[in-house]
Amino acid sequence: MIYPWIWARLPGRFLGKLATAVLLVIVVLAVLWFAVFPMAEALLGLDEVTVGP
Repeated sequence: MIYPWIWARLPGRFLGKLATAVLLVIVVLAVLWFAVFPMAEALLGLDEVTVGP
């Protein structure tokens, strides 16, 4: 139900709403890729591999 709420509040007609929605998705993905995922990787320690006896 959140997506119709967001769509109704985007400005413009269909093409304007579509362009704004695509831009919002790109911004969210960029923030995740460049800020959230590197922070999570540092906290989780995914590069610390222990293999062997």
